[in-house]
Amino acid sequence: MIIRLFKTTQPFALAILGIVAIIMWMISWNLHFRLVEPNGMPLYDLLLYLMKGLPTFSFAILGWLLISTQAIHFNYVLNKHEVLYRASWLPALIYVVITSLLPPFLWFHPLLIVNTILIFALDKIFMLYKNSSPLSLDFNSCFLLAIASLFYLPAVVLFFIYALGIIILRPFSWRDWVVGILGFILPFFLAFLYYFLKNELNEFYSRVFITGISKQLELKHIFTYQYTYSIAIIGILFVMSLIRLQSNYYKNVTKARLIQQLLLMLIVVGIFSVLVSRDEQLYRFNILALPLSAYISYYFLSGKKFWLMELVFLVLAGSWVWNYFFA
Repeated sequence: MIIRLFKTTQPFALAILGIVAIIMWMISWNLHFRLVEPNGMPLYDLLLYLMKGLPTFSFAILGWLLISTQAIHFNYVLNKHEVLYRASWLPALIYVVITSLLPPFLWFHPLLIVNTILIFALDKIFMLYKNSSPLSLDFNSCFLLAIASLFYLPAVVLFFIYALGIIILRPFSWRDWVVGILGFILPFFLAFLYYFLKNELNEFYSRVFITGISKQLELKHIFTYQYTYSIAIIGILFVMSLIRLQSNYYKNVTKARLIQQLLLMLIVVGIFSVLVSRDEQLYRFNILALPLSAYISYYFLSGKKFWLMELVFLVLAGSWVWNYFFA
């Protein structure tokens, strides 16, 4: 049984996870794969330029590697900081499923890079709790978030996660704010300097400050009836995980509770990044996969009835089948 296996920390579960990810990407490659074109941000455009001339399947292989390593790394971060009450491979499994749930999620798109960077930044933000030397963590986490923004501009709102992190995890210190802001500004300063030396500053300024972010929040682009089944299942599982987490909330250590609050805020910030994106493609929702996988894996991890957990997971997997072969 899948859930029973991934509730453990057995290495064999990793092999199963890799096989599941390969199967999902192979099906996507045959049916729905697309390469998202350059978006005007320097690092994503540079990546596509460096890979220009390579066969298209190389992007699918890179996407599979990114998703697989993200799942393992995020699982490691959650276990390291004891966010869930017990170590397991469930967060990695749920992350792979969620990031593969809709066909646009398995295109090659900038959110694949953003999520990789975001996991490193979250690890550093979590480490701020009761840390006596936080300034290097402040700078590095914000620097990473700015780098992510140079792949995908709406990721600039992830700075709010750092801000919420130092509010939730630390007592007030003006040094945290100043160092964090400096770390966030530096990559953009270097990018502007590069384009200034190339005499292309006006074009880059236009991409970042004029056309890169939607000025009006349009809710109509959030809803899609094509994938209502999957969206409903994820929504129900998230609500059930919140209910279960709330019932066990004070059984967790203080650090775990604070990080759980921060991950909930990441969902809010992620939705905001979707709203300000000028791109209307569904892959932009991929940024929600990290916090949702943490919460939903808590639901499966705390479930006592194995048969029910397996059944719920089969329903979730069934929505993946529906999306790729019927929707």
